[in-house]
Amino acid sequence: MAEKKVIRTAVIGAGGRGKYFGRLYRKEAHPGFDLRAICDLDPDRLKEAREFFGDGIAYRTDSAKIYADPEIDAVLVATDDRNHVEPTLAGLAAGKHVLVEKPLCQTTADAGRIIAAARKSPGIFMIGFELRECTVFQSMKRLLKEGRIGPVLVAHSFDNVSVGGHYFFHSPHRQKAYYRSLLLQKACHSLDLLNWFVDSEPVKVYGIGGLDFYGRTADPKLRCRDCDRADCPYRISLESFQMDYDARVRITDFCVWSKELNLNDNSELCISYASGAKATFHECHFTPEYSREFWLVGPKGKMYGYYDNPGRFLIRIEYSHDRERRTEEFKPPHTGGSHGGGDLRLRDEFYRRIVENDPPTEVQDSAYYSTALAICAEESIESGRPVEIPGLKSVLAASD
Repeated sequence: MAEKKVIRTAVIGAGGRGKYFGRLYRKEAHPGFDLRAICDLDPDRLKEAREFFGDGIAYRTDSAKIYADPEIDAVLVATDDRNHVEPTLAGLAAGKHVLVEKPLCQTTADAGRIIAAARKSPGIFMIGFELRECTVFQSMKRLLKEGRIGPVLVAHSFDNVSVGGHYFFHSPHRQKAYYRSLLLQKACHSLDLLNWFVDSEPVKVYGIGGLDFYGRTADPKLRCRDCDRADCPYRISLESFQMDYDARVRITDFCVWSKELNLNDNSELCISYASGAKATFHECHFTPEYSREFWLVGPKGKMYGYYDNPGRFLIRIEYSHDRERRTEEFKPPHTGGSHGGGDLRLRDEFYRRIVENDPPTEVQDSAYYSTALAICAEESIESGRPVEIPGLKSVLAASD
Protein backbone atom coordinates (compact mmCIF):
# COMPACT_ATOMS: atom_id res chain seq x y z
CA MET A 1 0.00 0.00 0.00
CA ALA A 2 1.33 3.44 -0.96
CA GLU A 3 2.32 5.69 1.91
CA LYS A 4 -0.21 8.43 2.60
CA LYS A 5 0.96 11.87 1.55
CA VAL A 6 1.35 14.24 4.50
CA ILE A 7 0.45 17.93 4.14
CA ARG A 8 2.53 20.05 6.50
CA THR A 9 0.20 22.75 7.77
CA ALA A 10 0.24 26.12 9.56
CA VAL A 11 -2.61 28.08 11.10
CA ILE A 12 -2.70 31.89 10.83
CA GLY A 13 -4.76 33.28 13.70
CA ALA A 14 -4.98 31.56 17.08
CA GLY A 15 -8.48 32.57 18.13
CA GLY A 16 -11.27 30.08 18.73
CA ARG A 17 -11.64 29.05 15.11
CA GLY A 18 -7.88 28.95 14.58
CA LYS A 19 -7.36 26.61 17.51
CA TYR A 20 -10.21 24.50 16.23
CA PHE A 21 -8.52 24.26 12.83
CA GLY A 22 -5.33 23.28 14.64
CA ARG A 23 -7.14 20.40 16.30
CA LEU A 24 -8.64 19.19 13.00
CA TYR A 25 -5.58 19.53 10.78
CA ARG A 26 -2.99 17.68 12.86
CA LYS A 27 -1.93 14.08 12.42
CA GLU A 28 -3.77 12.94 15.56
CA ALA A 29 -7.04 13.91 13.86
CA HIS A 30 -6.15 13.13 10.20
CA PRO A 31 -3.07 11.15 9.11
CA GLY A 32 -2.76 13.27 5.98
CA PHE A 33 -2.11 16.52 7.84
CA ASP A 34 0.73 17.49 10.18
CA LEU A 35 0.36 20.74 12.13
CA ARG A 36 3.77 22.44 12.09
CA ALA A 37 3.12 26.05 13.14
CA ILE A 38 0.62 28.51 14.59
CA CYS A 39 0.92 32.26 14.05
CA ASP A 40 -0.75 35.15 15.87
CA LEU A 41 0.19 38.73 16.70
CA ASP A 42 -1.18 38.34 20.24
CA PRO A 43 1.34 36.68 22.61
CA ASP A 44 -1.47 35.73 24.99
CA ARG A 45 -3.23 33.77 22.26
CA LEU A 46 0.00 32.04 21.33
CA LYS A 47 0.51 31.15 24.98
CA GLU A 48 -2.97 29.61 25.12
CA ALA A 49 -2.26 27.70 21.91
CA ARG A 50 1.04 26.40 23.29
CA GLU A 51 -0.69 25.22 26.45
CA PHE A 52 -3.10 23.22 24.30
CA PHE A 53 -0.85 21.93 21.49
CA GLY A 54 2.42 21.63 23.39
CA ASP A 55 5.99 22.34 22.31
CA GLY A 56 6.10 20.10 19.25
CA ILE A 57 5.21 22.91 16.82
CA ALA A 58 6.50 26.42 16.08
CA TYR A 59 4.72 29.48 17.46
CA ARG A 60 5.22 32.62 15.38
CA THR A 61 4.27 36.28 15.55
CA ASP A 62 5.70 36.90 12.06
CA SER A 63 3.67 35.18 9.34
CA ALA A 64 6.33 35.95 6.70
CA LYS A 65 8.48 33.20 8.21
CA ILE A 66 5.68 30.72 7.61
CA TYR A 67 5.20 31.69 3.96
CA ALA A 68 8.94 31.46 3.38
CA ASP A 69 9.26 28.08 5.08
CA PRO A 70 9.66 25.26 2.52
CA GLU A 71 8.55 22.83 5.24
CA ILE A 72 5.02 24.32 5.19
CA ASP A 73 2.72 23.09 2.42
CA ALA A 74 -0.62 24.62 3.41
CA VAL A 75 -1.89 27.55 5.48
CA LEU A 76 -5.27 27.86 7.16
CA VAL A 77 -6.31 31.51 7.50
CA ALA A 78 -8.40 32.02 10.64
CA THR A 79 -7.70 35.65 11.50
CA ASP A 80 -10.56 38.03 12.26
CA ASP A 81 -12.72 38.92 9.25
CA ARG A 82 -11.05 42.25 8.55
CA ASN A 83 -7.66 40.60 8.20
CA HIS A 84 -8.29 37.71 5.83
CA VAL A 85 -6.97 39.40 2.71
CA GLU A 86 -3.24 39.85 3.27
CA PRO A 87 -2.46 36.40 4.74
CA THR A 88 -4.53 34.77 2.00
CA LEU A 89 -2.74 36.68 -0.75
CA ALA A 90 0.64 36.03 0.86
CA GLY A 91 -0.04 32.30 1.08
CA LEU A 92 -1.13 32.13 -2.56
CA ALA A 93 1.87 34.20 -3.69
CA ALA A 94 4.15 31.77 -1.86
CA GLY A 95 2.57 28.85 -3.71
CA LYS A 96 1.01 27.36 -0.59
CA HIS A 97 -2.34 25.58 -0.50
CA VAL A 98 -4.74 27.96 1.26
CA LEU A 99 -7.98 27.39 3.12
CA VAL A 100 -9.47 30.69 4.33
CA GLU A 101 -12.25 30.82 6.88
CA LYS A 102 -15.48 32.46 5.75
CA PRO A 103 -16.26 35.21 4.95
CA LEU A 104 -13.68 35.55 2.21
CA CYS A 105 -13.20 39.29 2.84
CA GLN A 106 -15.22 42.48 3.28
CA THR A 107 -15.17 44.18 -0.16
CA THR A 108 -15.86 43.01 -3.71
CA ALA A 109 -12.55 44.52 -4.84
CA ASP A 110 -10.63 42.41 -2.32
CA ALA A 111 -12.65 39.37 -3.34
CA GLY A 112 -11.53 39.96 -6.94
CA ARG A 113 -7.90 40.28 -5.84
CA ILE A 114 -8.05 36.97 -3.96
CA ILE A 115 -9.74 35.06 -6.78
CA ALA A 116 -7.29 36.47 -9.32
CA ALA A 117 -4.39 35.37 -7.13
CA ALA A 118 -5.95 31.93 -6.60
CA ARG A 119 -6.18 31.38 -10.36
CA LYS A 120 -2.51 32.19 -10.80
CA SER A 121 -1.22 30.24 -7.81
CA PRO A 122 -0.04 26.62 -8.12
CA GLY A 123 -1.62 25.91 -4.74
CA ILE A 124 -5.15 24.71 -4.05
CA PHE A 125 -7.44 27.47 -2.76
CA MET A 126 -10.63 26.83 -0.79
CA ILE A 127 -12.95 28.77 1.51
CA GLY A 128 -14.44 27.46 4.76
CA PHE A 129 -17.87 26.62 3.35
CA GLU A 130 -18.12 23.38 5.29
CA LEU A 131 -21.91 23.35 5.00
CA ARG A 132 -21.56 22.50 1.29
CA GLU A 133 -20.04 19.23 2.47
CA CYS A 134 -22.87 18.42 4.90
CA THR A 135 -24.93 15.38 3.84
CA VAL A 136 -28.29 17.16 3.75
CA PHE A 137 -27.05 19.87 1.39
CA GLN A 138 -25.05 17.41 -0.70
CA SER A 139 -28.23 15.33 -1.03
CA MET A 140 -30.32 18.35 -1.99
CA LYS A 141 -27.82 19.27 -4.71
CA ARG A 142 -27.77 15.68 -6.01
CA LEU A 143 -31.57 15.56 -6.19
CA LEU A 144 -31.61 18.88 -8.03
CA LYS A 145 -29.05 17.58 -10.53
CA GLU A 146 -31.29 14.56 -11.07
CA GLY A 147 -33.99 16.97 -12.20
CA ARG A 148 -36.47 16.02 -9.49
CA ILE A 149 -38.11 19.47 -9.53
CA GLY A 150 -36.55 20.85 -12.71
CA PRO A 151 -34.53 24.07 -12.71
CA VAL A 152 -35.08 26.24 -9.66
CA LEU A 153 -37.21 29.22 -10.64
CA VAL A 154 -38.20 30.56 -7.22
CA ALA A 155 -36.41 30.04 -3.91
CA HIS A 156 -36.55 31.10 -0.31
CA SER A 157 -34.20 30.58 2.63
CA PHE A 158 -34.46 31.22 6.37
CA ASP A 159 -31.33 31.60 8.50
CA ASN A 160 -32.60 31.18 12.07
CA VAL A 161 -29.89 32.25 14.55
CA SER A 162 -30.97 31.79 18.15
CA VAL A 163 -27.35 32.21 19.32
CA GLY A 164 -26.90 35.63 17.73
CA GLY A 165 -27.06 37.44 21.05
CA HIS A 166 -24.20 35.47 22.55
CA TYR A 167 -22.09 35.19 19.40
CA PHE A 168 -22.03 38.79 18.26
CA PHE A 169 -23.66 41.31 20.56
CA HIS A 170 -21.59 40.86 23.75
CA SER A 171 -18.41 41.76 21.89
CA PRO A 172 -16.75 45.19 22.02
CA HIS A 173 -16.53 44.74 18.22
CA ARG A 174 -20.32 44.57 17.81
CA GLN A 175 -20.30 47.15 15.03
CA LYS A 176 -20.27 47.38 11.25
CA ALA A 177 -16.76 48.80 11.46
CA TYR A 178 -15.60 45.34 12.56
CA TYR A 179 -18.02 42.81 11.00
CA ARG A 180 -19.38 45.02 8.20
CA SER A 181 -22.61 43.01 8.27
CA LEU A 182 -23.96 39.82 9.81
CA LEU A 183 -25.20 38.98 6.32
CA LEU A 184 -21.51 38.76 5.47
CA GLN A 185 -20.12 37.29 8.68
CA LYS A 186 -22.86 34.79 9.47
CA ALA A 187 -25.26 34.41 6.54
CA CYS A 188 -22.66 34.00 3.79
CA HIS A 189 -22.96 30.22 4.40
CA SER A 190 -26.67 30.22 3.56
CA LEU A 191 -26.31 32.72 0.73
CA ASP A 192 -23.67 30.47 -0.81
CA LEU A 193 -25.98 27.47 -0.54
CA LEU A 194 -28.83 29.47 -2.06
CA ASN A 195 -26.62 30.44 -5.03
CA TRP A 196 -25.52 26.81 -5.35
CA PHE A 197 -29.06 25.44 -5.42
CA VAL A 198 -30.32 28.07 -7.88
CA ASP A 199 -27.19 27.27 -9.95
CA SER A 200 -26.73 30.81 -11.20
CA GLU A 201 -24.96 34.06 -10.35
CA PRO A 202 -26.85 36.72 -8.38
CA VAL A 203 -27.06 39.95 -10.37
CA LYS A 204 -29.19 42.29 -8.26
CA VAL A 205 -30.36 42.51 -4.65
CA TYR A 206 -32.76 44.66 -2.67
CA GLY A 207 -32.68 44.45 1.10
CA ILE A 208 -34.36 45.77 4.20
CA GLY A 209 -33.16 45.24 7.75
CA GLY A 210 -32.79 46.75 11.15
CA LEU A 211 -31.70 46.58 14.75
CA ASP A 212 -35.09 45.83 16.27
CA PHE A 213 -34.35 43.64 19.28
CA TYR A 214 -30.84 44.15 20.66
CA GLY A 215 -29.11 47.41 21.49
CA ARG A 216 -30.56 50.92 21.76
CA THR A 217 -30.93 51.32 25.55
CA ALA A 218 -27.88 50.49 27.71
CA ASP A 219 -24.72 52.40 28.54
CA PRO A 220 -21.92 51.14 26.23
CA LYS A 221 -19.71 50.54 29.28
CA LEU A 222 -22.18 48.25 31.03
CA ARG A 223 -20.95 44.68 31.61
CA CYS A 224 -22.90 41.61 32.70
CA ARG A 225 -20.69 41.41 35.79
CA ASP A 226 -21.94 44.84 36.90
CA CYS A 227 -25.61 44.33 36.02
CA ASP A 228 -28.33 43.46 38.53
CA ARG A 229 -30.71 42.12 35.87
CA ALA A 230 -30.49 38.46 36.91
CA ASP A 231 -33.30 37.37 34.58
CA CYS A 232 -31.57 38.55 31.38
CA PRO A 233 -31.48 35.59 28.97
CA TYR A 234 -28.17 36.84 27.54
CA ARG A 235 -26.35 37.22 30.83
CA ILE A 236 -22.94 35.52 30.85
CA SER A 237 -20.60 34.89 33.77
CA LEU A 238 -17.47 33.60 32.01
CA GLU A 239 -15.06 35.15 29.53
CA SER A 240 -15.31 32.12 27.27
CA PHE A 241 -18.18 30.56 25.38
CA GLN A 242 -18.89 27.14 23.89
CA MET A 243 -19.49 27.62 20.16
CA ASP A 244 -21.69 25.36 18.04
CA TYR A 245 -18.60 23.99 16.27
CA ASP A 246 -17.19 22.40 19.45
CA ALA A 247 -14.73 25.09 20.44
CA ARG A 248 -14.43 27.49 23.33
CA VAL A 249 -13.70 31.10 22.39
CA ARG A 250 -13.00 34.28 24.26
CA ILE A 251 -16.16 36.22 24.86
CA THR A 252 -16.55 39.52 26.67
CA ASP A 253 -19.58 40.42 28.76
CA PHE A 254 -20.59 43.79 27.33
CA CYS A 255 -24.33 44.34 27.47
CA VAL A 256 -26.27 43.17 24.40
CA TRP A 257 -28.62 46.13 24.83
CA SER A 258 -25.82 48.70 24.37
CA LYS A 259 -26.54 51.97 22.55
CA GLU A 260 -23.18 51.48 20.80
CA LEU A 261 -24.37 48.43 18.87
CA ASN A 262 -25.15 49.09 15.20
CA LEU A 263 -25.24 45.66 13.52
CA ASN A 264 -28.63 44.72 12.09
CA ASP A 265 -30.19 41.82 13.98
CA ASN A 266 -32.56 40.96 11.13
CA SER A 267 -32.51 41.32 7.34
CA GLU A 268 -34.69 40.36 4.39
CA LEU A 269 -33.49 40.20 0.78
CA CYS A 270 -34.97 39.94 -2.70
CA ILE A 271 -32.41 38.49 -5.12
CA SER A 272 -32.42 38.32 -8.94
CA TYR A 273 -30.25 35.76 -10.76
CA ALA A 274 -28.68 35.70 -14.21
CA SER A 275 -30.83 32.66 -15.07
CA GLY A 276 -34.01 34.64 -14.42
CA ALA A 277 -34.64 32.87 -11.11
CA LYS A 278 -35.74 34.88 -8.09
CA ALA A 279 -35.09 34.28 -4.41
CA THR A 280 -35.86 35.75 -1.03
CA PHE A 281 -33.69 35.37 2.06
CA HIS A 282 -34.39 36.07 5.72
CA GLU A 283 -31.86 36.24 8.56
CA CYS A 284 -32.92 36.74 12.18
CA HIS A 285 -30.74 36.73 15.31
CA PHE A 286 -33.46 36.50 17.93
CA THR A 287 -35.46 33.48 16.82
CA PRO A 288 -35.94 30.60 19.31
CA GLU A 289 -34.35 28.01 16.98
CA TYR A 290 -30.91 27.61 15.42
CA SER A 291 -31.44 26.14 11.97
CA ARG A 292 -31.41 26.72 8.23
CA GLU A 293 -34.38 26.13 5.96
CA PHE A 294 -34.73 26.21 2.16
CA TRP A 295 -37.74 26.16 -0.17
CA LEU A 296 -36.87 25.58 -3.83
CA VAL A 297 -39.60 25.61 -6.51
CA GLY A 298 -39.25 24.33 -10.06
CA PRO A 299 -41.67 23.40 -12.86
CA LYS A 300 -41.90 19.79 -11.61
CA GLY A 301 -42.29 20.38 -7.90
CA LYS A 302 -41.07 21.94 -4.66
CA MET A 303 -38.17 20.91 -2.44
CA TYR A 304 -37.89 21.71 1.27
CA GLY A 305 -34.59 21.28 3.11
CA TYR A 306 -33.96 21.52 6.85
CA TYR A 307 -30.64 21.64 8.71
CA ASP A 308 -29.66 21.97 12.35
CA ASN A 309 -26.43 21.16 14.17
CA PRO A 310 -27.73 18.04 15.97
CA GLY A 311 -28.36 16.54 12.54
CA ARG A 312 -32.15 16.33 12.37
CA PHE A 313 -31.87 16.67 8.61
CA LEU A 314 -34.91 16.52 6.36
CA ILE A 315 -35.57 16.84 2.63
CA ARG A 316 -39.14 16.80 1.36
CA ILE A 317 -40.15 16.93 -2.31
CA GLU A 318 -43.75 17.55 -3.31
CA TYR A 319 -44.42 16.90 -6.97
CA SER A 320 -46.66 18.98 -9.24
CA HIS A 321 -49.21 17.93 -11.84
CA ASP A 322 -50.08 14.54 -10.31
CA ARG A 323 -53.65 13.30 -10.04
CA GLU A 324 -52.95 12.55 -6.40
CA ARG A 325 -50.67 14.50 -4.12
CA ARG A 326 -47.25 12.80 -4.09
CA THR A 327 -44.48 13.53 -1.61
CA GLU A 328 -41.05 12.01 -1.02
CA GLU A 329 -38.99 12.40 2.15
CA PHE A 330 -35.28 11.85 2.75
CA LYS A 331 -33.38 11.96 6.04
CA PRO A 332 -29.65 12.09 5.26
CA PRO A 333 -27.42 10.83 8.09
CA HIS A 334 -25.26 13.01 10.30
CA THR A 335 -21.72 11.80 9.57
CA GLY A 336 -20.19 13.06 12.83
CA GLY A 337 -18.39 16.20 13.87
CA SER A 338 -19.42 19.84 14.00
CA HIS A 339 -21.45 21.84 11.48
CA GLY A 340 -23.50 18.75 10.75
CA GLY A 341 -20.36 16.82 9.85
CA GLY A 342 -19.29 19.46 7.35
CA ASP A 343 -16.01 20.43 9.06
CA LEU A 344 -14.56 16.92 8.79
CA ARG A 345 -15.81 16.42 5.24
CA LEU A 346 -14.37 19.81 4.18
CA ARG A 347 -11.01 18.77 5.61
CA ASP A 348 -11.21 15.51 3.63
CA GLU A 349 -12.10 17.41 0.46
CA PHE A 350 -9.22 19.86 0.95
CA TYR A 351 -6.85 16.92 1.34
CA ARG A 352 -8.23 15.13 -1.72
CA ARG A 353 -7.88 18.20 -3.93
CA ILE A 354 -4.30 18.77 -2.79
CA VAL A 355 -3.26 15.16 -3.36
CA GLU A 356 -5.03 14.92 -6.73
CA ASN A 357 -4.04 18.47 -7.76
CA ASP A 358 -7.69 19.24 -8.47
CA PRO A 359 -8.21 23.03 -8.33
CA PRO A 360 -11.86 23.82 -7.47
CA THR A 361 -12.76 26.64 -9.85
CA GLU A 362 -16.40 26.45 -8.74
CA VAL A 363 -15.28 27.10 -5.15
CA GLN A 364 -13.53 30.26 -6.27
CA ASP A 365 -16.68 31.48 -8.01
CA SER A 366 -18.86 30.65 -5.02
CA ALA A 367 -16.46 32.39 -2.64
CA TYR A 368 -16.76 35.55 -4.73
CA TYR A 369 -20.52 35.55 -5.27
CA SER A 370 -21.47 34.78 -1.68
CA THR A 371 -19.23 37.65 -0.58
CA ALA A 372 -20.47 40.07 -3.23
CA LEU A 373 -24.12 39.23 -2.57
CA ALA A 374 -23.78 39.86 1.16
CA ILE A 375 -21.85 43.12 0.68
CA CYS A 376 -24.27 44.47 -1.93
CA ALA A 377 -27.26 43.45 0.21
CA GLU A 378 -25.94 45.52 3.10
CA GLU A 379 -25.37 48.44 0.72
CA SER A 380 -28.97 48.12 -0.39
CA ILE A 381 -30.24 48.12 3.19
CA GLU A 382 -28.21 51.24 3.93
CA SER A 383 -29.22 53.09 0.76
CA GLY A 384 -32.81 51.91 0.47
CA ARG A 385 -32.24 51.08 -3.23
CA PRO A 386 -31.60 47.91 -5.24
CA VAL A 387 -27.92 47.25 -5.89
CA GLU A 388 -26.44 45.51 -8.91
CA ILE A 389 -23.87 42.85 -8.05
CA PRO A 390 -20.60 43.20 -10.01
CA GLY A 391 -19.89 40.15 -12.15
CA LEU A 392 -16.73 38.22 -11.35
CA LYS A 393 -15.29 38.69 -14.85
CA SER A 394 -15.51 42.47 -14.59
CA VAL A 395 -14.00 42.45 -11.09
CA LEU A 396 -11.14 40.22 -12.23
CA ALA A 397 -10.50 42.53 -15.20
CA ALA A 398 -10.36 45.51 -12.83
CA SER A 399 -7.91 43.71 -10.54
CA ASP A 400 -5.38 43.05 -13.34
